[in-house]
Amino acid sequence: MIGGRRSAAIEAIRAAGGRVTAPRQAVLDAVLDADEHHFTASDIVAAIHHTKQPTDRATVYRTLELLTEIGLLDQLQLDSGAAVYHRADHPHGHLLCNECGSVEELPSEVLEDVVGRIASHAGFVVDTARVALSGACRACAAKAAVG
Repeated sequence: MIGGRRSAAIEAIRAAGGRVTAPRQAVLDAVLDADEHHFTASDIVAAIHHTKQPTDRATVYRTLELLTEIGLLDQLQLDSGAAVYHRADHPHGHLLCNECGSVEELPSEVLEDVVGRIASHAGFVVDTARVALSGACRACAAKAAVG
């Protein structure tokens, strides 16, 4: 399936007028091969570092920006930290723990009721891929309840 995603991503880049250079291909491969759903530009730089393809940070940032612009990635800015990316084929919200800093995925279907209520109330369409709710994760909430 990744091969199909890779071909579709290459076609999307070309359709947007972009060239698929070897460094850009290295970034795309690292994005598609990422074990985690969430990654930063630094994660991609580190993944490429282990390959034989020299790619500078600027190329990584520009390629991630292009992949976001053409709808292959979603970008989320968490607090004042680095931008976090995830593939657009895996939409979800985010739960941010204020205590330990963990980020957990929140399936989009969990948000459906509240998204519908917001649309009815305010006529606002929520982009669930960029929803980030902060609070305390299960473990930190349990510690707080005990302490």
